[in-house]
Amino acid sequence: MARFTIAHAHIVDGTGRPAYRGFVTVSEGRIESVSELPPAVEGERVEADGLTLTPGFIDMHSHSDLTLFADGRAVSKVSQGITLEVLGQCGISGAPLFGSMVDEVARFFDRHHLDLSYRTMGEYLSAIDRQTAVNVLALIGQGTLRRGVMGEGDGPAGDKELRQMQVAIDEAMKAGALGLSTGLIYPPGCYTSTDEVVALTRTIAPYQGLYFSHLRNEGDTLVEAVDEALEIGQRAGVGVQLSHHKAMGPHNWGKTAITLDHINQAIDSGLDVYLDQYPYVASATSLTALLPDWALVGGHEATLARFEDGELLQRIIEETDRKESRFGWDRTRIGTVSEEQERDLQGKSMAEIAQEWNIAPVHALIRILRDNHMQVSMIRFGMGEDDVERVFRYPRTLIGTDGGAVAPDGPLSQGNPHPRTYGTFARVLGEFVRQKQWTTFEQAIYRMTGLAAQRLHLSHRGRIAPGYWADLVLLDKDQVNDVATFARPHQTAVGIINVYVNGQLEWHDGRHTGALWGNALRYFAER
Repeated sequence: MARFTIAHAHIVDGTGRPAYRGFVTVSEGRIESVSELPPAVEGERVEADGLTLTPGFIDMHSHSDLTLFADGRAVSKVSQGITLEVLGQCGISGAPLFGSMVDEVARFFDRHHLDLSYRTMGEYLSAIDRQTAVNVLALIGQGTLRRGVMGEGDGPAGDKELRQMQVAIDEAMKAGALGLSTGLIYPPGCYTSTDEVVALTRTIAPYQGLYFSHLRNEGDTLVEAVDEALEIGQRAGVGVQLSHHKAMGPHNWGKTAITLDHINQAIDSGLDVYLDQYPYVASATSLTALLPDWALVGGHEATLARFEDGELLQRIIEETDRKESRFGWDRTRIGTVSEEQERDLQGKSMAEIAQEWNIAPVHALIRILRDNHMQVSMIRFGMGEDDVERVFRYPRTLIGTDGGAVAPDGPLSQGNPHPRTYGTFARVLGEFVRQKQWTTFEQAIYRMTGLAAQRLHLSHRGRIAPGYWADLVLLDKDQVNDVATFARPHQTAVGIINVYVNGQLEWHDGRHTGALWGNALRYFAER
């Protein structure tokens, strides 16, 4: 790799200290020197006068586990300055694969004319290594593991099944996994008891693994769900990461004041707790999440069969309508549908669709799920601005997109993703920092880089310092912002000039260079 120097940049080094003007020289993928004077040997010079140089951004919550195989450029991520993604979130991971999960993941590979060449976490990391433009750390998804071992049922794990999952977790940690994630709001996580989660999470403790939790509830029982996650961390003896922390539904706004107090109490007692957040008042997930947990037991085909049973369907309708009417049907929009003839629904609210069809919103919901074989995403405008600000200002809140890597062109350009997929980090810098002044630029960069790396126990990433890997972002501090919208999400951020991953230029002046220099990091080797 050729030596080069980024000259006259305003350096924000990822520690929180004030910016200073200087020179950063890169050689062999790492930072060779950082100084306020020109180095003795520069190599190629990149003139950065008037621009700001920061460490690469760390996406603390990503769902690119499979999409990186379809398009390793990771355009939506690299274009906003992301150089490292934490995969395997919400209990859903690319590996390890058992039972029906092999066929389920294989279907994604088949759609993209690819061969599924792995089963274990070690094989997964090897398959993804140097095939992407971003570095990755991978979590073990409890939902993926449980579904592979136990199927779609809602019963507790028996001793044999629990042991099989514990052995798989142990093997994955030895192969380089970061820890365990749960999605306790989704099947099969929602059928898993606290005790079962603790038993699995204890397996990562000898490796200093981390427990990432999409809480069991983010609305009416948010406080209780936070307490459960903290209890799991305390009983298992591991650090806890609360994913995309929020309070959903107007009747729950303000609860983050309570949850942050509970988190502080846990920290005071010795528990290692951090949060992450995306900077929007709308969330996104599967439309099936609106249905009662019991209606989802057995998988999609079983749910569709319940739709054909008059008595069960009526029960589903009543329970769903009672909950969603309180939330507000106008707050839920259709994201991406699976059926071509249904594309005109994308972007419309459930209230709008119901009015067009002259039926109740809950009946429209059932019809959409049935017509699309349950394969529908939604966007939910459920958060209050005060909660978003409160969580953002919390000093242990890190930043994550909660989205998989996509692109405006190529195989991942279809559908209607949440704009956070393209705009999260640029939006923080443009809106939360420059416009609203909720924190300083240096502190925001620290949260996105140095503090995130510290939380992940990464020893040579997240800072601009000699010996550190050259994951770098050159940006225009006065122009950086998101431009992706809910109506037109496939738009890359503005103000991001150059992005370097492991010392290689991946993004330059609005275009991907085509370089794929990302690495699959092994957690045990990074500490």
